[in-house]
Amino acid sequence: MKRRDDVTLCLTMGKRPEELTKTLKSLLARQSFGRVIAINDFRDEATNKAFLDVCPDGELICLDRQLGHHAAVDYMYRKVTTPYVFHCEDDWLFNDQLDLDKAIDLLNALPEATQVCFRDLQDCYLSDEEKLLAKKCSAQGVDYYRIDHLHPQWYGFTFNPNVFRLDLWRQLGGFSAFKKERHISRKLRSSGRYTVYLAPGPCAHIGDGVSVSIEPKWQDKLKAKLLAWRS
Repeated sequence: MKRRDDVTLCLTMGKRPEELTKTLKSLLARQSFGRVIAINDFRDEATNKAFLDVCPDGELICLDRQLGHHAAVDYMYRKVTTPYVFHCEDDWLFNDQLDLDKAIDLLNALPEATQVCFRDLQDCYLSDEEKLLAKKCSAQGVDYYRIDHLHPQWYGFTFNPNVFRLDLWRQLGGFSAFKKERHISRKLRSSGRYTVYLAPGPCAHIGDGVSVSIEPKWQDKLKAKLLAWRS
């Protein structure tokens, strides 16, 4: 198994211990990190136990108060000392196509790229037409997609599993000043930055129907909202 001591695995998690276990086992079976940090902003014991069962040497952050997503990520990132962060949530499944070395090579070859996202485009909230419009490119012998041309503000940043430079977070002054993920994306897109997606992507979402923050029938509501926002 490959190990990267210059990358810290950072996880946001909470109230999905079964999905977290699947996420960690599928990821750590394929990639080793010098350090693993996780923050449970929901503070449930089942999630804490699931994390420590798989990562007994990992650093668990579970505060006595809820910070909110962006502030929790900032709190966790302040503990990072490596140049790269592998950011992950608690509801993803990784496959054997994961190659962190190639992803970092790609990131370093594209100075305007904010991050390399591991989510497979076929698993994203894109229409069939939009998927056909994705631009397939290659650098450093690594295939990737760009989809930032599909919308003027999205696809500059995502919290979906990705690797990025910690300096990007520092340059932004952290994430707490931004209300939503799209506002981070908007800020970065305004300066010509963009997210790239590995082709094919080595992970897919497994959290449908078990979201901790969205009401039932969330998928239909979210898709309708995204389509309205893009128009």
